[in-house]
Amino acid sequence: MSPQTDEVVSSSKANSFRNQGRAKTSHEGSTRGNKGFTRAENSSQDSHSSDSSASQNVGVKYVNLGEEDQMEIHGYRRSIFWTTVTWFFIVITVGILRMVYHWFPEWFLNCTHTKCSLEAAEKVLLVEICQEKYRKIHIRTIIRQTALQALRNLAQAIKITTKIMSWKSSTKRPKCCPFHSRIPMARFTAKVENMRLFTCKKLRYVWNERSKEFFKLKSLGPGIPTSSLHCPDAQQGLAGLSLIEQQKRRAVYGRNTIYVPVRPILELLMLEVINPFYIFQVVSILIWIAIWYYFYAAAIAVMSIAGIIITITQTRRNQRKLRNTVRGNDIITVCRGNGDYHTVGTEDLVPGDVIVIPAAGCVLHCDAVLLFGTCIVNESMLTGESVPVTKTPLPMRNDVFYNPREHARHTLFSGTRVVQTRFYDDEKVMAVVTSTGFLTAKGTLVSSIMYPPPADYKFERDSYKFIGFLASLASIGFIYSMVTKIMNGDTGLQVLLHSFDLITVCVPPALPAAMAAGIILAQRRLELRNIFCISPRAINVSGSINCVCFDKTGTLTEEGLDLWGVVPVARIANFLRVLSPVTKPCTLPGAVSAVTGSEMSHEDPKKELPYLLFKGMATCHSLTIIDGTLNGDPLDLKMFESTGWNLIEPSHDDTHKYDNLCPTVVTWTPNESERHSKVEVGIVRQFPFSSALQRMAVLCKEMGKDQMHFFCKGSPEMIQSLSLPETVPENYHELLESYTKQGFRVIALAHRLVESQSINKLQKVQREDLEHGLTFLGLVVLENRLKPDSAEVLAELASAAVRTIMVTGDNLLTAISVARDCEMVGENEEIVIVNCDETTLSEDKPRLTFALAEKVSRQLTGSPTATRTNMSIAEDVILSMPDTGTHYGRYHLAITGKSWSVIQEHYSELIPNFVVKGTIFARMSPDQKQQLVVALQKTGYFVGMCGDGANDCGALKAAHAGIALTDSEASVASPFTSKEPSISCVPELIRQGRCALVTSFGIFNYMAIYALIQFFSVMILFEVGTNLSDFQFLYVDFFIICSLSAFFGQTQPYPGKLFKRPPLTSLLSPPPVGSLVIQALIILLIQLTSLFVTQQQDWFVPYLNITNGTLGTELSEYACSENYAVVGVSFSQYIFLALAYSKGKPYRKMFLTNYGFTASLALWTGFSLYLLIDPNEYLKELFELEMPPELSFRFVIIGFSILQVALCLLIEAFLVDRGLVAMMNSSCWLKMRPRQEMYLEVEQKLSTSRWPLVSNYDGDPPPEEHLSSVMNQFSAFRAKS
Repeated sequence: MSPQTDEVVSSSKANSFRNQGRAKTSHEGSTRGNKGFTRAENSSQDSHSSDSSASQNVGVKYVNLGEEDQMEIHGYRRSIFWTTVTWFFIVITVGILRMVYHWFPEWFLNCTHTKCSLEAAEKVLLVEICQEKYRKIHIRTIIRQTALQALRNLAQAIKITTKIMSWKSSTKRPKCCPFHSRIPMARFTAKVENMRLFTCKKLRYVWNERSKEFFKLKSLGPGIPTSSLHCPDAQQGLAGLSLIEQQKRRAVYGRNTIYVPVRPILELLMLEVINPFYIFQVVSILIWIAIWYYFYAAAIAVMSIAGIIITITQTRRNQRKLRNTVRGNDIITVCRGNGDYHTVGTEDLVPGDVIVIPAAGCVLHCDAVLLFGTCIVNESMLTGESVPVTKTPLPMRNDVFYNPREHARHTLFSGTRVVQTRFYDDEKVMAVVTSTGFLTAKGTLVSSIMYPPPADYKFERDSYKFIGFLASLASIGFIYSMVTKIMNGDTGLQVLLHSFDLITVCVPPALPAAMAAGIILAQRRLELRNIFCISPRAINVSGSINCVCFDKTGTLTEEGLDLWGVVPVARIANFLRVLSPVTKPCTLPGAVSAVTGSEMSHEDPKKELPYLLFKGMATCHSLTIIDGTLNGDPLDLKMFESTGWNLIEPSHDDTHKYDNLCPTVVTWTPNESERHSKVEVGIVRQFPFSSALQRMAVLCKEMGKDQMHFFCKGSPEMIQSLSLPETVPENYHELLESYTKQGFRVIALAHRLVESQSINKLQKVQREDLEHGLTFLGLVVLENRLKPDSAEVLAELASAAVRTIMVTGDNLLTAISVARDCEMVGENEEIVIVNCDETTLSEDKPRLTFALAEKVSRQLTGSPTATRTNMSIAEDVILSMPDTGTHYGRYHLAITGKSWSVIQEHYSELIPNFVVKGTIFARMSPDQKQQLVVALQKTGYFVGMCGDGANDCGALKAAHAGIALTDSEASVASPFTSKEPSISCVPELIRQGRCALVTSFGIFNYMAIYALIQFFSVMILFEVGTNLSDFQFLYVDFFIICSLSAFFGQTQPYPGKLFKRPPLTSLLSPPPVGSLVIQALIILLIQLTSLFVTQQQDWFVPYLNITNGTLGTELSEYACSENYAVVGVSFSQYIFLALAYSKGKPYRKMFLTNYGFTASLALWTGFSLYLLIDPNEYLKELFELEMPPELSFRFVIIGFSILQVALCLLIEAFLVDRGLVAMMNSSCWLKMRPRQEMYLEVEQKLSTSRWPLVSNYDGDPPPEEHLSSVMNQFSAFRAKS
């Protein structure tokens, strides 16, 4: 693959580059440092690193190399000769060959095109390898277009002004409108006269002539300095794109729409009809008509038509629903430069447009970076969190590179609603468009819905293999039948057609409908429990879940926080002192005065540290009033409400008080007994919370004061690092640990004074210039209570052998405490914290260290009681376990996001160990949550993920079964959504999934055995010259099979606790295969025995003797004694094998609770007995039954039927469910066929290993050779795995 080389625009030219309409893009992600832009040649080697290239095929070209959507790309050019030859064969095969090509489009491409270079290609073949096992192909036509053609086409589409139209018809190009069009790509912008592009998954790929590669069109912004996105002259209307430049960008990016196509009914009908299954149905119906099975053919035709109508209706409904959910347009004001403002439709926006956000708010239809002013945004449609978010202008820095994730607080995302805007004076709130269409956050989400990654449905893969086996069996029967009849001298079309009928018998026509019915019923049961599913195929997979990851806040714990208290710091007699916790912050000033007495009375009370803490709690937030209600982050709300301050909307008078700024104003009126006067503070600048920075800050000014106050709050670790060391109490670490270990959420506040400046300067100041040299004020302790049912649900999952993991962005010690409280970690189980020591390098990589989070004291007598004593973890040391070499009891690893990053980068060979033993993952970013889910899947777990916020979307989408506890657009990324914010939905989903999986197994086995029963019956009757009659086929297939399979899935899940073992996931494992083989042998034996006994009767006359050697297939007359003997016993086989495969406890209720199924069993059993004993003349003629002359013999056939019923039920209950299942768990079987899951092998290795090397209770460090031996052992094990 050619390196990605081309010119790169320097940062000094960025502003003029944008204003001239030259879009810039780069690799996603931010890069810190002072290097700015470099030439692509210097960085092209990054895309060919040893790690990524090791897994690539030599000589194969790729697009999106190294990214999640990496694809191979191959060029093709049409061959006139081979196209002519191909279409000749299509014509002579009456279109059948073209239908085959529709099923295998890659064949059609290879037959009509020849491979060529990408430069000369007319089409491209994109090969996507998903999860290293699934191969998906995309064939796309390359579009060629000149810049002038693009402009003309766009002008006709949007009907631009006459002036522009007249210019386009002229031959002279004005200087302000260059002919060339700028193409934005990965690390460069190219100036081209011709554009070659194709679209795949709604994203455009553009040809780069210099590097001879296709590159994905990128958004404007990611990877460039934030200063390059700013337009300093925008307020004067001197920034933005001209109309011509906007058109040229639209030619490249396309229109700003998220278009979800709704296919016409005729197209859906054609696509459905040429489905291989329905083609098989059509051929089968034609064969049945040809052999005079009119009623049966008509019944199956009606069923097929009904299935097609239902499928088309459902598909159209889903497409319309998605389209109506995502589509939308509006009008917005765009700055065109030269002081011009135009009102345009949002569908005409392009990256680089400078837009004005209306004061009354609007719905965003693009992603944009805020340049001036403040916006209050409701992002609930995107994140599921109804808390309004404050967006502030993007900092203008040359050394900070824009990243949509890191700078989310400065980015307005498509699909969100701007509720309010604020700015000083009459200045406009402005933003620059960075992404449009499917490049936006909303577009990416919709694209993931339209093109979901393939899921690992082992059941489906096995079912296809088994259908292939049935087809092979049918082919053998067809060949045998044809050869036998030809050898007997039988010829004719009817013989051929009846032989083909064997193939239609072996592949049950009702199989897809029966399988779908079970899933639909399971989906309805979930909806009744307020669990909604957008991917029904995932229901079966949820029955295999053996590991569930839980978010903490809002999932395991309550969404809201309760303020437990405030721990202020005070300087008394020049000594820093931590005061006792104050449970009511509104009484903080008075409480502090009472405690300190006269020792502080000589100071200005408003300069006391406790009072500054009090003021910081009232001002350091992002709250706002919307429709008369105070809105904002729950934590901010709790803190503010506890202070007793009031927040008021700014008025015109407030604006003049604070230098024409439109601030948020908070006021406090103290009690008469307190030494304070009324306070009014305006919040003049907000630095919003950033998860990457772990803090937020505000600049505020008290009315009548010259100096300004800067307050910063965030994680205690971060605030401590920003504070002056002499202002942090000596016992800070012990104090913090004491609260976090009890499960409290702790926030720290700090403060500094800032000299008063003009508002214009304040709006440009960077937070990094203020966030240093702070004075530590104290801690705010909040209580995040467990949800009432969390511990109970986790205990139920543990009893069912479902592993539970906590993955959160919160503090590690808080997460450990919550894990203890909810009993995710047992009372007698140890927690080992994994840290990384970056100061001590081992082989040029940070050293991993392990320390006990706490010391668990046990009694060797096995007493269940145990106590925990705190153990300092301030020092990270390499420690060893006792010399026994084994761990006493279970242990759990607790890992932070920082340590996880080090493990991912430097210790990838040990990832299986960490994910198998890791239970608590804290301070994890959204990407790291997704990485953890993928790592668990790679070790063999079936992973569920339960979360409630936008931070969990990646993990929810990656998991086998993601469960979102939210109702938002982001929840569409998850297969399941619970309307009730409780994790009780997890065991319910697993229960329903297990029931659905067992039901699917039962239906499939039943349909397979039904095909075998009919195959055996037809083969036996063919041997004697006859067959089943039309109505016999109809009675079995349409009445018995359809009714029983329809009611089969209505059995409810077993209501008790989850069974400790999930059901089987493979159709090819010994129990289902053994069941089918044994049952098939019994069925064949009973049918042959029944026929043999019939032939021994004195009154028996062979069928061919009656017809003088003429086959029944030629006469279309099937009534005979042989037919009665075989059909008579087969009726019971069809009916009671459904009962045998309708499993009950421990995954489903008893079949008697399924009234429809039970009634069907009783009805068809009674009717079949009536047919076999003494039917009326009409039914005898209709079913073509030749009744035995002796009534006693009819009961002999019924006796065989009873024997069949007894054998099939006993075999299934004892030999299969107990014998074969027990055999699979036996040591002998596991030695012959060990289980393939990697996590089992890892657990076995760890059970006898000295890893991890953690401290003994005396804290003695291990010998260095112990560490080396353990590392070498697991490196070898990982390489072997």
